[in-house]
Amino acid sequence: MSLTNEDKKVLTQLHLDKAHACLKDGEQLLQMDSISAAANRFYYAVFHAIHALFVTKGIQSKSHNGTIAQFHQNYIKTGKIDPKFGHFVAVMENMREKADYDVIYDVSREDLEALKPVAYELLTIIEQLLKQ
Repeated sequence: MSLTNEDKKVLTQLHLDKAHACLKDGEQLLQMDSISAAANRFYYAVFHAIHALFVTKGIQSKSHNGTIAQFHQNYIKTGKIDPKFGHFVAVMENMREKADYDVIYDVSREDLEALKPVAYELLTIIEQLLKQ
């Protein structure tokens, strides 16, 4: 089933809205010292922002690794987005996965605080690309 242009516009906005909600949730969780949960929310903010891009281009992915691979192929390797963000997305996904599933690993506040502004920057870049 293919999406109409209006469907794509609505779905893109829903992904962006979800990305912004995840950033807000991440900030609140960070203030409450729930670092692992905050890492999860910051990752999903990035994940939904990337999927907003995918909707506009008809790109689909069935997994987190597939999302990252498609992001690299369609946006990093093509130079549409700075390569530093390719590494960043992989680091965020790894951090989220460890935070969610690894009972020994703890996300450090320092690591998350260092990555947080990059999440905001990537969301801004994606929103600018979507306006073009």
